[in-house]
Amino acid sequence: MSQLPQKPNKTGSLRISAQKETPPPQRMDSYRNAHIETATPERLLVMLYDSALKYLNFALQALEKKEREGIHRNLLKVQAILLELMSVLNVEVGGEMANQLYSLYDYMYRQLITANTQQEKAPIQEVIELLIPLRSAWKEAADTVAHLRAEGKFEHQHQGSRDFAG
Repeated sequence: MSQLPQKPNKTGSLRISAQKETPPPQRMDSYRNAHIETATPERLLVMLYDSALKYLNFALQALEKKEREGIHRNLLKVQAILLELMSVLNVEVGGEMANQLYSLYDYMYRQLITANTQQEKAPIQEVIELLIPLRSAWKEAADTVAHLRAEGKFEHQHQGSRDFAG
């Protein structure tokens, strides 16, 4: 961090403020990629939920400003996340729960298509309301697994595995 002197205050002394240096985009991409590549499968799942909620909120902001491109771009990102969530479900392990999650993700996906084509707020808000408790449940599960792993009571999953039981 660099420090830049600022104008003297009323007493005549200088204030020093720390100005945050913005890292180059390549460094941020490297950091983000390393964070993703080293995350456990359950942490990756929580990260997907966090991203989906972030982009849904961006879509709502764009909707308020009547920025069609912003709405469309952010909803497409969430749709891609939902497709990823659907693709990693393991029905053989998760059984009925995995099937139900698949149906819920599919419903949310279709709601976002409606929101995008009709430029409506309600379907976006409904998807947010559905994702929040799911994200909380997966976050709690991820924290439990991390705790068990730290105690040596949980084996690591195969590196690069992307299947979730549901």
